[in-house]
Amino acid sequence: MIIFLGVEIFQEEIFFMQKLCLNDNCYNIAKQLTKKLEFLSHVSRYIEDAQKSKNSQAESVWQTIRAGEEKHAEMLRDLIIAEIKSNKL
Repeated sequence: MIIFLGVEIFQEEIFFMQKLCLNDNCYNIAKQLTKKLEFLSHVSRYIEDAQKSKNSQAESVWQTIRAGEEKHAEMLRDLIIAEIKSNKL
């Protein structure tokens, strides 16, 4: 289970969405959202490891990457919602 933007998302649900996709575009959206959420489920540990190592540069880089990935995941989530609303999924 992954919590993203306050919503619990189960990887099985995303996998199911991928199977429901009727075209390559829809599949690609679901696949990339899965990858983003998987990364986001681990990045806090990377930040903690950088903090433990007293490496502020690495910590800053991981935080910057996390912010970008959160934004990208949100964009993909919005896109998949639009696909659902337009009955493409």
